[in-house]
Amino acid sequence: MEASSVATIECPYCSGEITAKAKKCRHCGEILDPQMRELELLKSQKSSTPNVFMNAGGGGGGAVAGGGYQLHGFRHWLHILLTLITGGLWFPVYVLLYLFRNKNYYR
Repeated sequence: MEASSVATIECPYCSGEITAKAKKCRHCGEILDPQMRELELLKSQKSSTPNVFMNAGGGGGGAVAGGGYQLHGFRHWLHILLTLITGGLWFPVYVLLYLFRNKNYYR
């Protein structure tokens, strides 16, 4: 019986011997196919946790399991109550928080 000869190349990442048609190196696990490499990069960017910065929106308190954000109403009642309790001193803070709120998080 004759063994079929398979063309081999050297992996550009680890110099291991792999088949010429390989899309992924069996030695180091690096993806060789440019399209597959781009898809993996996009997947890793999508699944990575986004940076959350503190803002008037509360620093990402609206994150849900699917990676999306659940919209919440702006809590006017809380700010009005604080304005009444502080004798109007909270009102400028209320206005600034409303104007600079995270519109992707609050409606």
